[in-house]
Amino acid sequence: MRAGTHLFAIDVEVAIEIRGPETFDRPGSGARPHLTVRGHALPVVDLRQAIGLSGFAHGCPAMLLVQNGAETFALAVDEVRDIESVPRHKVRPAADSPFGFCSHRVTLDALGEIPLIDPSRLR
Repeated sequence: MRAGTHLFAIDVEVAIEIRGPETFDRPGSGARPHLTVRGHALPVVDLRQAIGLSGFAHGCPAMLLVQNGAETFALAVDEVRDIESVPRHKVRPAADSPFGFCSHRVTLDALGEIPLIDPSRLR
């Protein structure tokens, strides 16, 4: 997926659903934004904001629903790109990642090394 000009990967096992353009609520006074999906309010994690860019105001071009243990949240991104199967040997620890929510990196042939998001670190 892409946030701004940065590419990220996420384990397909935690991805529940890819959604198109979405509008979400941004409540005032520091409360976390949320997206209502099938009658359930899901917290929204704005990936642009998480990497230090200006966040989405009230909507985003793409949304990825993610399962983290028993919790589900919505990940607001600029684009969800390809779904690829990656051999385990192409996933390595990322000790030098500038993003605290990325514990590993994935090597993709065409794109090089991409930070792998650890959903438990996004909260």
